[in-house]
Parts: sequence; C-alpha cells; structure tokens
Amino acid sequence: MIKPVTGFLAAFAFAGATWGQTATPLRPEIVFQLEAASDPHFAPDGSTIAYVRRTNDAETDQTQSSIWLVAPDGSQHQSLVEGDAITGSPRWSPDSRLLAYTRLTEDGVSLHVRDADGTDRHLTQLSGQPSGLAWSPDGRRLAWSIFRPSPGPVAAALPAAGPDAERAPVAEVENRLVFRLDGAGAIPPGTQLFYMIDVDSGTVTPLSEDSLGGSGDFVWSQDQDALIFSADRRPQMGELPPDSELHRLDIATGAIVQLTDRAGPDAAPRPSPDGNWIAYVGYDDHRMGYHNTELYILPAEGGEPRSLTAALDRSIGNPQWASDSSGLFVQFDDRGATRVGFVDLAGELRIVADGLIGATFGRPYAGGDYSVSANGDIVITTGSPQQPAELALVRADGTQSQLTNLNNDTLANVQLSAAEAISWASPADGREVHGWVLYPPGFDPTRSWPMILEIHGGPFTAYGPTFSAELQLMAAAGYVVLYTNPRGSTSYGYEFANLIHHAYPGDDYDDLMGAVDHMLGRGFIDENRLFVTGGSGGGLLAAWIIGNTDRFAAAASVKPVINWTSFVLYSDLPQFFYRYWFASAPWEDPDEYWRRSPLSLVGNVTTPTLMMVGGADLRTPRAETEQFYSALHLNGVPTRLVIIPESFHGISNSRPSRLLTKVAEILRWFDEHDPGPTETAPTP
Repeated sequence: MIKPVTGFLAAFAFAGATWGQTATPLRPEIVFQLEAASDPHFAPDGSTIAYVRRTNDAETDQTQSSIWLVAPDGSQHQSLVEGDAITGSPRWSPDSRLLAYTRLTEDGVSLHVRDADGTDRHLTQLSGQPSGLAWSPDGRRLAWSIFRPSPGPVAAALPAAGPDAERAPVAEVENRLVFRLDGAGAIPPGTQLFYMIDVDSGTVTPLSEDSLGGSGDFVWSQDQDALIFSADRRPQMGELPPDSELHRLDIATGAIVQLTDRAGPDAAPRPSPDGNWIAYVGYDDHRMGYHNTELYILPAEGGEPRSLTAALDRSIGNPQWASDSSGLFVQFDDRGATRVGFVDLAGELRIVADGLIGATFGRPYAGGDYSVSANGDIVITTGSPQQPAELALVRADGTQSQLTNLNNDTLANVQLSAAEAISWASPADGREVHGWVLYPPGFDPTRSWPMILEIHGGPFTAYGPTFSAELQLMAAAGYVVLYTNPRGSTSYGYEFANLIHHAYPGDDYDDLMGAVDHMLGRGFIDENRLFVTGGSGGGLLAAWIIGNTDRFAAAASVKPVINWTSFVLYSDLPQFFYRYWFASAPWEDPDEYWRRSPLSLVGNVTTPTLMMVGGADLRTPRAETEQFYSALHLNGVPTRLVIIPESFHGISNSRPSRLLTKVAEILRWFDEHDPGPTETAPTP
C-alpha cells in the first residue's frame, strides 16, 4: 500500500534564472561551458560524498568526466586527481577509508584506490572498461566484470599473396544475429568474466572461466563466499527476448547456481545487510510493449520471492537497502518527475526525495541519481529546467541543502526559461495528457508567437521538468516550445504506456494535436507559425504528423523510424522490436508494418521537411532517414538531408558541437520556412 505523500521536497531556487536587466538569452557558445553532477556515492560513514562531474570542453569538443569529493555540508570540495585523466566509477570501501575508481589515460584503463590521507595507489591495468566494481564486505577485495573477446568465424582461404602484393581488406564473416550495437559499433564474439583483486597484495584472480553470458549488475554476498549477479546465460541469448536471471558464483570453486527462474528479466541484486534477503528488480514478461519493473525480495536461504511494489504502478530502479535492513530506498518516475521512495518489507511506500534530474544536456528526459548513507541521509542529483544537475543533500529529518553550484558563474547572467506544466483532454478519448511549455525571453501573452512542438523518443520514455540546452536554445531564438508526454510515455502507469501496444503510431497523434490546439486556445500562438520536430520515436511521430496534416509551416524529423519492415530487420536489436511492438514478423503481416510506417503517408506530405541522422546510427539506421528524404524529393516536397558524421543514435549526448549543430540546423530550416507574423499579429 502507498501511504499518502506529504511534504514533497520544494524545488531548489537555482542561479541561472536571472531575469534582471543585464541578463541575456542563452547563446550557443555557453553550452561549451556547462557542467553537471552525476553518480554520487555517500561514504558509508556519511563523512564524504564522491561524485562524477561531467564537463563540456570547448577545446576538445568532448564531455569529460572526473571524480570530485565534497563534504555533506558543502565544504571541502576538491578534485580527486590532478591532470587530464578521465576518472569514474567511484566506490567506497565498507569502512569508508578507501575509494576505488577507474582512470582512463592514453595508456588505457587502470584501477586505483585513494587512501584516507589522499594517497593514490595504482592497483592494476585493465584490458578495457569494467562493467561494475564492487567491494567485499570486509573491504579487502575488489571484484569487477569485463568483456573478453573470443575467436569468431573467419573468411574463406584465398591464394597466398606475394610479399609485395596488395589485397583488399579481408571479408567480414558473421553468424550471430546481434553483432553490432549503437554506441559501440561492431562487437566481437566473447563473454563477460569476473575478476578479483586483493587490495593489499595486488594479486588478481579470475573467478570463473565459464561463460557468464550477458552479465549485468553484481554484488558480494554478505558471507563473502560468493558474487550474486544478473545474467542471461542461455546459449542463444542474443537471439531471444530478454530473460536475465540471478545467479550465485562461488568464489572458491567457480560453481554457478541459478537463483531465479521465470519468463522475464531479473536484475540489480542487493543482499540485505543482515543477510536475510536478496532484493532485486524485474517483471513477468507478457510480451507487452512496456512492463513495470517491480522490486522483489527473495529469502537468502531460498524460497519464493515477493513483490514489494506491485501496487505502485510505476517502474522501480536503483534499489538501496537501509542500514538496518528494514526496507529499501528506490527510484522511480512519476508524471515526468523523478523521485526517491522508501518501501518497507510490508510494501508501505513513502516519498523521501523529489526533484531528481539527470546529467545530460540535450533533451529533457526524466532521470537522476542518488545515494544513501548509513544514517539515512540522501544525496541526489537535482536541478530544474533552468539549471543542469547539481548535488543536494536530503537529511533523514527531511531538511535539505544544496551542495554544489557548478554553473553559477556560467549562467549568472543568462536568461533561461522556466517550464509551465499544462494538461489537456485528448481528442482521441478524453484522457488527460500532460506536458510543459517554455516561453521565450521577454514573452508577452498579449502578442502572437511562433511555436515548436518537440516530441520525445522511446516511445517508452518520459520528458520532465528538467534542463535541456536544446529546448532552451529554441526558446532563446524566440519560439514558444511545447514538449509533452503523449500516450505511450512512461511514469503514468502500465495502462497509459501500453495504450500504444501494437498501435504505434496511433492515438498518440491525437494527444499531440490536442496539445497544439490547447496552446492555440490560449490566444498567443500564431496558427500559421507552427513547427514540429522530434528525435527517434519523436522523429517518427513528426513524419507521421505531416502525413496526416498540413497545419505545420515546417518540420524536422531527426533519426526517425520511417519503414517498420526495414527498421526491425536492420536495427541493432532485431531480436526485440518485432516481438514486442508487433503481433507478428514483417513477412507474416507486411500490411500491418506498412500501415504503421510514415513512408506509407509520404504521398500526402506537403510540409517542408528537414531530415537528420547520425552517420553511425545503428538504432534507427540512416537508411530510415534517407528513405523519407528520397521520397520527399521525388514527390517535390522541399527537403534537406543533414548527416552528423560519426555520430551514433544519441547525437546530442556525444559531443557538444553535435548538440549545437542539431539545434542550429533545425532553427535554420524553420527560419527559412517561417511565413512570418500574420498581419494582425505583432512581430515577436
């Protein structure tokens, strides 16, 4: 049962929301100066907080990561290491004396510990970036998981070449269904393996030569005899629906015992401090487009698991035990806002922290991080539409304070837009739909303004009242910016998300048109100066919208799905999409795939349309974008193709200049096709 929520944390009053006479709109070059806090970790004794600061660098055009330390009162703020090394994965030892972390330099990835006196010790060089890093309960050993490649198929033999002969590159031969992933590119055959190091001696021990499959999160058992980990160990796991289980790896023998067994993924194992329970998150797979991830507890000695959050109707993540084992802290999104709750072993939930945001600078997705100390104090990443993620302390007594001010100097005289929450009844069925509006600097409701409808991807994700450099730049250019959570969005419950199950796109179109009509009804939006854009699933919906209406002056469809048949067979996750988003394979029901494809409506399109995609996008491959671009061209519709070189799917998350390029190209296209204010509407 969920207790009534009272005393939600008030929003922080951040710098950057300055509206004085000296304030100026956000300029693109300021994006290169932004910083954000992420991945906080409380020392168990509550004395210090380690966190990862993400900093945009104008010289390298990179977003760099470095570990910083800060006291719970906001003092003693210092960088963990000097120099240009990229540091991450901070993990405190159980006694709070040592901080383990990874360091990336030109020499590769290495594992280090920092002593209480500030002395840094190099423990070992790693063969790659570790997946996870965990201390043993006695603080003497560290374990990590890392990918080890294995031989794959080879090309057929050719006649031997002479010593000076030239040959074309050797053929690439593949027999796996999934052999490339967006963000990584081609992935070699191989498996995850666990290793352990004795912190005092530096001795590294492999814990298992047996394949762990696609292993995920792991922790030590309280008795220190085993690692509890989540993995899908089926031989053909890359060709099947996701179905990871919890396993126990015996440290001494390497034997692996499976702890859970159901159709559906189980992840994030967390043994209770008293050793009685193993908590984890997961769901029963009903082949729906969306499933709520629930929090479960399993008796450590064996037995039946039970859900603690079945009544919540929200998806749970990041579970962390209270030090007395009375319950767990959990993170979840609710109507676009990210919160931390505490759920006891009877399933009673109360909210303990609110207003979390993530550390990205691009689009305003819900998210964030938190960490809990032994005494119940919580450090969170928090912010607002006007402020990137900072650290804040939420004490066990409910009081709160801000710990960092990473962007105070950068944003002190920048005029950023607050987000106004709105809701409206969908024309499809009268359901309430939720969204936000950013207003341009100097907004005057007695005047008439152009408006951009910006649509999130996913589709099973959610926007929220968080910072977005992209949307702030659009507002700074003089547009009212409307962003929403139409049906299919998460954080509104299982039923709302699955309204688009096997029906995407569909009535989400009506939700979005209802949002536009709602804003037009307020009297200050020029109906002749409407624009629409979105990325990924939002790019799909932008293309779908202009196939159904000509009300928009221009559109920008970014990294969209255009043809469902080509997408499900060419995306980097071919084993997933056709199983969950359609009732059958494309060769079994080609008409349904075509009916739901924006390409089927391209003959209706008259709206000038910009098409954009990352040159290395493997999630919605560039062929999707180029199909629509070619069709628009052939149909005589004004169009332009923009390829972001070397960029994977997350265009705005990779390099600051790519974020700025994306926004600049969209705004240039809209400006070129802006009919201008109507005669009766003053110029904004």
